[in-house]
Amino acid sequence: MCGQAGIIFGKEWRIGSELDRLRGIFTRLLVLNEFRGRHATGIALINNEGDYRLLKRPVKATRFIRLPEYADLTGSLSGNVTLLMGHARHATVGSVEQTSNAHPIKSGCCLATANGTIFNADELFRKFRLSRFAEVDSELIARLADRHASTGEIKVKAFLRSLKSCRGQISAVVTSLLDPERVIVLKGNKPLTLWYNPKFKVIAYASDVFHLDVAIRHRKRDWIELDLPSMTCAVFDTTRLPEMELHPFKFTKQSWRQELCAK
Repeated sequence: MCGQAGIIFGKEWRIGSELDRLRGIFTRLLVLNEFRGRHATGIALINNEGDYRLLKRPVKATRFIRLPEYADLTGSLSGNVTLLMGHARHATVGSVEQTSNAHPIKSGCCLATANGTIFNADELFRKFRLSRFAEVDSELIARLADRHASTGEIKVKAFLRSLKSCRGQISAVVTSLLDPERVIVLKGNKPLTLWYNPKFKVIAYASDVFHLDVAIRHRKRDWIELDLPSMTCAVFDTTRLPEMELHPFKFTKQSWRQELCAK
């Protein structure tokens, strides 16, 4: 069980106090996700030119947010940011100390976070002849996204076709640094909730809806939950939030008890 948390930023001019509020929401979401994973924490900040900053450490979120590097990275939040993505890792496969096993995972031009387990990942790395730098199964998602982003833009339908071969549990957030104004959200058979704020033109997301409730506190009335059914891929253009392009997201669902479910 891992936790994803983040904010997708629409194209909008924001004053400093608004950026401070959004920074605070993201930090609270990250800390709350510690409940879902205490072995490592990571964040990435991407702007509309494809520049990015990535920070990962083998510590729980409550320690991570106290790092000077965390303050420096989140302090650079500005009006040209498109995505602030975070992850709290619960280690099942792969060394905790090896930072390449922590999320966000970068492969080529793509960055991804994921929650779940792909039981046949080793087989699929061989099938698709993908190189590998980490030990975790979720690297497969970033690798396949990059494989289908030869022009910079992730070819969503081809990417989803390759994911159909997976067996397990998947929800993920993916973006290409060469197409940073597009964010792909994969909501499979692991929880992921998205709320939109019309005033700030942002989407906040988290693996647990309760975490959004707590992080946003008394301003919940300013947010609208986006209807994203399970087994759906949503593609967001940050210049047109909250519009989304929807695609079916199919793979073989498999529980921790090794029970196979229908596609």
